Amino acid sequence: MKIRFSLFLVTFGLTVMLVGQKNSGGVLISVDETVPVFEHCEHIEEDAHAQQTCFNRFIMSHIMNELQWPEGLEENGRVFVEVLFDATGKITQVESVRSYDDLAAIEAVRAIKSLPDPVEPAKQQGVNSNYSCIIPVSFER
Repeated sequence: MKIRFSLFLVTFGLTVMLVGQKNSGGVLISVDETVPVFEHCEHIEEDAHAQQTCFNRFIMSHIMNELQWPEGLEENGRVFVEVLFDATGKITQVESVRSYDDLAAIEAVRAIKSLPDPVEPAKQQGVNSNYSCIIPVSFER
């Protein structure tokens, strides 16, 4: 029997885009906001969209390799896990915010907690900042 897991990343709080603003001289300036950078993604330096894509793919790949079907789990469903990275880049909180089953929630949280720490924290306007995201994890047989 083949088990399929799927997940995607929905971010909130810190948007990942270049925002154009005018300074007092009327010159357009860019204020960049970035996600935490994992070692696998540190080669991407200037493109916030590419950093976001690499961040999402790295998390998805890591969790897809780590996640296991919990013994006793009877049905398919989805778990939403919130992850908080602090301003130093460390993962400080991982918790299920909504789940269809306690066994699935425990496994999703365990898999996400196994993520390595990023090599660089998220930045907002060039300053290290906290970063929070919700990771929906689907359990399907």
